[in-house]
Amino acid sequence: MNVVYADVFSKREEKKNSHDLGKTKLAELIDFLLIKQVGDYKRHFLFKIKDDQNQSIFNDYVFYLEVLLSSGNYLTIKRAIENNTKISFSISETRSDGYIPPNDWEHTDLGVRAAKEMLANYMAFDFFKNKPYDFRKAINYSLRMQGDYEDVYKLSKYVGGNDKDWKPFMFDLLGFDGRLLRAKYENDEKREDIKNYVSKLKNEYSVQVEQRDDIVAQIKLEQQESVNIEVQIDRFNFYEQDKTLIKEGIEELEEKISDLNSVSYNLNYEIDRLQKSISNKFAFNVGKIKQVFEESKIYFSEQLEKDYDDLLEFNNKLTTERNRLLKKTLAEKRIELAGISDQLKGLNAKREDLLSYLRDTDAFRKFKFYQKELVKVEGQILALKNKLETIDKIIREENRRDDLLKEIEGTVKILRETYGSTEDNDKYSDIRTKFSGFYKAIMDEDARISWNINSNNNVDFVPPKVTTKSTNKDTAKDEGNTYRKLLCVAFDLSILASYNKESYYRFVYHDDVLSQEDHGIKLRLLKLIRRLCSEFDLQYILSVISSDLPMDSDGELIYFSDEEIVLRLHDKGPSGTLFGFEF
Repeated sequence: MNVVYADVFSKREEKKNSHDLGKTKLAELIDFLLIKQVGDYKRHFLFKIKDDQNQSIFNDYVFYLEVLLSSGNYLTIKRAIENNTKISFSISETRSDGYIPPNDWEHTDLGVRAAKEMLANYMAFDFFKNKPYDFRKAINYSLRMQGDYEDVYKLSKYVGGNDKDWKPFMFDLLGFDGRLLRAKYENDEKREDIKNYVSKLKNEYSVQVEQRDDIVAQIKLEQQESVNIEVQIDRFNFYEQDKTLIKEGIEELEEKISDLNSVSYNLNYEIDRLQKSISNKFAFNVGKIKQVFEESKIYFSEQLEKDYDDLLEFNNKLTTERNRLLKKTLAEKRIELAGISDQLKGLNAKREDLLSYLRDTDAFRKFKFYQKELVKVEGQILALKNKLETIDKIIREENRRDDLLKEIEGTVKILRETYGSTEDNDKYSDIRTKFSGFYKAIMDEDARISWNINSNNNVDFVPPKVTTKSTNKDTAKDEGNTYRKLLCVAFDLSILASYNKESYYRFVYHDDVLSQEDHGIKLRLLKLIRRLCSEFDLQYILSVISSDLPMDSDGELIYFSDEEIVLRLHDKGPSGTLFGFEF
């Protein structure tokens, strides 16, 4: 038995807090050295108080914990504050003398996860083999601090959490198969997740499973409507298909029309010139010639007159022949122009037809209308298919939920069979026999632990029942703080004693266990502790202040021996605290 003893000299009216000396901090420090992962640095006492440089006031501290292993070797754990995620281990065949740190370290600066695995290997607890958790799951049943006395089974760290975080472990600890509870909780969670997922799908897509066949019918109707619209569109398909060809045809026609217009222009020009040439007659007046000669006093002989008459006759003959040829050419040109005009009429008419076809807005409007209707129908079909797919997904999920229910029913059946034969479980029987015996040794009253299956088919650990001698009836004493504390003490001791033949924890720290207890209870508790420490080779650590020391029948204080007191504290000044200073 190891006692953390604090002398308290201040009076209550001085408002000196005797609980600030470091008794509880020692338990927290042991927990830290057993590889507690510090999640909230703002709350842990080793980190939350800062100095002027905003560093923890313990930043330069290095802590060591020596553990006696089941193998008989001594393991030293080293953990600093500055680099608190780096842990070192040293193994020795002998206990350290005067708490001098080892010189040799087998493993240095391991990370938290690796350090936990290494420490688990060193301790080699039988209970945790093939379990989904390690030694730290049970550590607070060996480090009961003041907040952990509210419930025998459920520690303060699980308050506000889920039952799956601790009930399967407790089921294991009591000797049953925790896998059953884990499977039950996991399947319950999966079913709840599926339920939430299905509800989300129903809300997002506005569907119900009962609508499935009706949606199939709607899809069929919409698909038929789509076929009908496609038939209408097919009638207008030439429009889109031939549009390019039509444009190309118009361009070719316009090119031909342009060429023919050029030819027509040239023909008209030539015809006009021919007509003018034909209308121009040969004009020659011999009389005027004679008059010019007479005025010039030049003789105009008869022979010269005859020559002019011959020339005039020749020119008349020449003009007649030329006009005959010009008229023939004119007729040919007119015929050619008429042919060109006919071609232009035909080409212009064809061009106008094509342009009119392209400008047929009514046909185009109908075509676009049917296109829009088809898009709308296809969108409705897609939306309906999405709803159908969602319903099918819901059906699959609900089928999976039903399958999980079958698994749960199988698990519950085994749980009920287990519940129906608890007397056959040797470990459970041993634990509760020891629990009842230890509690009776402390309180001289009967107490028992039990469990049942609740309406949700989950395990409930029933608060221990206490029976008085006089009435042999259950009482509500387990509801009081004092009685709950002692029930927790009896439970922790029964676990350690029952697992004593295996590799398991062999120590327990009970903070302020004697506080506010009757002196008879204190004496019986200390007697039991000393017996169990001797019988099961346990280390029992308790913290106590001087005002809580037990008294004998004469009213005299009973002090602990110097061999039992491992740490002395006092409230006379900072030197009496755990670290030698107040913070």
